[in-house]
Amino acid sequence: MRADDLLILLEVARCGSLAGAGAALGLNHATVSRRLSALERDVGRPVLVRGPAGCHVTDLGRALLEASERVENAVAEVYRHSKNAHGERALSGLVRITAPEGFAAAFVAPVLARVHREHPAVVSELVTTARLPVHGTGADIEIGVGAPLIHRGNVEILTAYELGLYASEDYLAARGTPTSTADLAVHSFVYYIDSLLRIEDGDLALTDAAIPGRAVQIGSTSIHAHVAAAAAGGGIGLLPAFLADRHANLRRVLSPAGNVQARFRVALAPERLRRPATILVMEEIRREVNRRRHELLPQTAPGAAQRRQPEEIL
Repeated sequence: MRADDLLILLEVARCGSLAGAGAALGLNHATVSRRLSALERDVGRPVLVRGPAGCHVTDLGRALLEASERVENAVAEVYRHSKNAHGERALSGLVRITAPEGFAAAFVAPVLARVHREHPAVVSELVTTARLPVHGTGADIEIGVGAPLIHRGNVEILTAYELGLYASEDYLAARGTPTSTADLAVHSFVYYIDSLLRIEDGDLALTDAAIPGRAVQIGSTSIHAHVAAAAAGGGIGLLPAFLADRHANLRRVLSPAGNVQARFRVALAPERLRRPATILVMEEIRREVNRRRHELLPQTAPGAAQRRQPEEIL
């Protein structure tokens, strides 16, 4: 039996597919399949159930994961004895993260760059997605807006963040500045296409006649497109403060009446399937969030009660 076959089994358990494990290990699909078949011959029984939707480990496969982790930890220990450019113990391995587009670019990407500078052997993959999936995706760290549609026990709140209504000076000069939420009915909006991503009437006093119906003149699935369109005078956008406040051409309107608070939630892979570098990356993401909390919640007074807000806003 080859010890690296156990590492392949561990990676398939993490990723849920042969292709995903191959990508993580730098192997092609055929090699992953061949090595697992060899492992199954050595132990005399299947360790995986393969299907069109992916793979899951059998009872025997789960029993072998503990031994697989010991092999991985032994390899990781070799790396820990080496030093990086700062004289610190080096880390290695792949870390996969999924996160909403805006948060991924503004908060996660700088963390990954910093981690890679300090630990060049750490490879990261960042995939943008809005919501936490119903089931895990094989990512080590999953960040999303709103609670998953079904209960997942490993989900916790990462941070609250604030959204506000923003428009360009040119747009406001041409169309007027709204002074109440009722005024919004005559304005154009930049918003999401998906009707499920909506502002509920009770949260922001916007009716279906305003959002997401006829008044949405520019719809996009990209939050960065929202910011760009609003800054170019396309309409009023409901934008995360941590993105919009950076833009010199955007002005917030109807604050605080138009402010909305939502939450980013995070789910980590089960502890026994967690890659060694994941803990460091998650710690750095939390540190980045804490250091820049003033960008996430710029108008929230310390200790102020947070009213319930829609979770469907990205």
